[in-house]
Amino acid sequence: MLQRIKMNLFVLCLFAGIAVVTSQENEQAIETPEYILPCRRVDKDLNNCIKNTFNHLRPYLVKGIPELEMPPIEPLKIDVLAMENGHGPVNVRAVFTNLTVHGASNYSVVAVKSDLATYRLDLGMKIPVITATGRYEVTGNVLLLPVRSKGDFLSQFTDVTALAKIYGKEEKEAFGRKGPFMRTDKLVVDFALGKARFRVRDLLNGDSLLGAAMNQFLNQNSIEIINEMKPAASASISKLFKKILNDAFLRIPIKVWLRE
Repeated sequence: MLQRIKMNLFVLCLFAGIAVVTSQENEQAIETPEYILPCRRVDKDLNNCIKNTFNHLRPYLVKGIPELEMPPIEPLKIDVLAMENGHGPVNVRAVFTNLTVHGASNYSVVAVKSDLATYRLDLGMKIPVITATGRYEVTGNVLLLPVRSKGDFLSQFTDVTALAKIYGKEEKEAFGRKGPFMRTDKLVVDFALGKARFRVRDLLNGDSLLGAAMNQFLNQNSIEIINEMKPAASASISKLFKKILNDAFLRIPIKVWLRE
């Protein structure tokens, strides 16, 4: 009887040892890049861990992450950003090209709400100042007056707050590699601004008085104009950053950033 008990204890210890070694080998098999701060599904404060992970990424995003084909975000270069508002007092189509955006790297993720069983993430963010320069072309109507303008612009937004809602799904393979990975199936971005300033140089109409009047109108009514254009701007920003997220997440297996 005693011999049998000893044998059972030996078998239990043996299996326990194998389990520990296997677990350690699995942990070692997962190579974690320095820009990833992994979290665990069972973490009681998972939302805080995810928040720290996104904030940990910030200095690496500034320089870019070549293996994820992510270019530097300071400054952030955007070839084209188009938006159209088809109703209300600001009924225009605006196309911005050759954009250079400064300040995006100063983001802070301040709140996270997650359900990783369904790959849902809500990220609350703050950015102190964003400055953008580039070319613009605007056509449409503002307060029933026809507007057509084309030229250079500079804009500055302060005290930016944003909420990014990520709707993900599991992908078995991506870019010829086995996963699973998380694909961003849908991204919804909402934002609010403390202040906004604009300066445009119209190159189409060749009227300096018209340009001065346009700058005055934009700056006196900046918040109202932003609010009118917000749905169109949010859709354009969501489309842009959905691609950026997928370029990254579809190259990082889920097991690398989310452990069991």
